[in-house]
Amino acid sequence: MKIGVLGAGAMGQLFGGRLQLSGNDVYFIDAAPATIQALNSRGITVESEGATSHTPVRAGTAADFTETLELIIVFTKSFHTEAAVGSVRHLISGTTFGLTLQNGLGNADILARAFTPERTLAGITDFTADLEQQGHIITGPGGKVRVGTWTGTTEPFLRRLVDILNKAGLNASAKEAIQEPIWEKLAFNAALNTLSAVTGQTVGQIGASAPARELVARVVDETIAVANTQGVHLSAERVDAALENAYLYAGEHKTSMLQDREARRRTEADYIGGAIVRLGEQSGVSAPVLNALTTLASAPIQ
Repeated sequence: MKIGVLGAGAMGQLFGGRLQLSGNDVYFIDAAPATIQALNSRGITVESEGATSHTPVRAGTAADFTETLELIIVFTKSFHTEAAVGSVRHLISGTTFGLTLQNGLGNADILARAFTPERTLAGITDFTADLEQQGHIITGPGGKVRVGTWTGTTEPFLRRLVDILNKAGLNASAKEAIQEPIWEKLAFNAALNTLSAVTGQTVGQIGASAPARELVARVVDETIAVANTQGVHLSAERVDAALENAYLYAGEHKTSMLQDREARRRTEADYIGGAIVRLGEQSGVSAPVLNALTTLASAPIQ
């Protein structure tokens, strides 16, 4: 398949590298000259549980590519989605599908305007991706992908996509009611990402702290209450199981939001915790703990 990876950060490099290694034709689309140069000169190395795989890749800005793509997977930060998708409109035809595996809310709506709702796919992944250096990704065991169509129907393309992702070792499955896993991942990220950004703690340090665990539990409860107002009924047990799995197997991992804070970059807190707080306010449900953590995680670093 001819695939564009829009946003060649750590997660984009992990997915794009594995898709390239499994025989797909992957275009890495990014706006950062240093990232583009590094990928073109070094390729991508994926390291997992002591095993490494390497592949040369093609990277460039959106303007560097002209061929219509079959699939574009969006991995940009949520606050870049609108501009990023706009930059690749010349690569989208009437048969191109768009897929978002991003954190936060609102990204699929942006894709639906560009690709149409019928050709928009959304999903979640819990793979970790640590950027050792540009082109060298370290990932842990046990990751998975859950993906579905934005309109809620099962499309032939979705089944084909799941097969392609599985051939790339990305442990994918189709999910008809995709809003449930999206919100469960949202609860997971609202708790771990936001708290880690505020405290500077790794996933394992949060798991080892009773006060931190209490805050995590409060955020999960608040997120579930807001999700109920949107007609999405989450499984607290699945969210808790995902958190326990992260504490156990990704203890040394720094969340992406913590990495952004340490690099003095803008975080996605407003699109994760902030989005939950705003929906709660509209529905008359307060989320005071998450509101406080989001405010702190969004504060500029002097």
